[in-house]
Amino acid sequence: MSQDKRQITPGNIESYIDRFELRTSDKHSNGWSHYYIPRNMGDTLTVKMSCVYIGKQTHAPHTHNEDEAFYIIKGPVIFHINGEERIFHTGDFVYTPSGSSHNIQRANETDTIKYLVLKRETVKAVDRPYTVSKADYTMDDCCFYPARHAEWADEKKEARLVLLDKHFADGFQVEINRVTKNEKVFQNENPRQPGQVAIYIIRGEAEVTLDGKTAQIETDNTLYCPKGSVYRLKKRGNASLTFLTITT
Repeated sequence: MSQDKRQITPGNIESYIDRFELRTSDKHSNGWSHYYIPRNMGDTLTVKMSCVYIGKQTHAPHTHNEDEAFYIIKGPVIFHINGEERIFHTGDFVYTPSGSSHNIQRANETDTIKYLVLKRETVKAVDRPYTVSKADYTMDDCCFYPARHAEWADEKKEARLVLLDKHFADGFQVEINRVTKNEKVFQNENPRQPGQVAIYIIRGEAEVTLDGKTAQIETDNTLYCPKGSVYRLKKRGNASLTFLTITT
């Protein structure tokens, strides 16, 4: 779904939900892409899924004022930041600060890759770079590997990890949560809380409520929660629930 096809209707929770289907994706020469949250929907955030199955790289290393984060849905991939390269696998995460030279590509000629692109962009081009708290940052500062953390290794246990900290990334924060208990609730009941939130379901089913309206979402679905909205999320079903929360 291209950047100009999503609109939101106040009071209609379904207009804030994207239930991804491959047939609605935008096909191109080396794969496909799908915008969960396009530029004209989010205030300072877009969320896109990209899949590459032909050719090694989507584009050469490049720079821009918009900062981005990438969550690897299916690896392995090769990622480049400022001259450093590293292989990332399914479930890994990497942040590319404003002005960094970066690109992503297939690690070989046989494996399809798929990844989420979380970009802090607006309808008009971002005219100033976002800052990071560490002026001499390295690739190590920008990467997060959940599988290496003991609290995430046991898939039967609940866990929460901050993949990108807002204090490092000038207010941009990404978390990953795993929920095993249906009674646990994630919510924002303060409409004055700054920032917008996107929730992406990696695995499982959830009941979501946005400004009093309720719906169910599942794997590969997103919910967009604008600034000033009140939302809550609960796990549904017997399987565990894993999801990202993206805040800008």
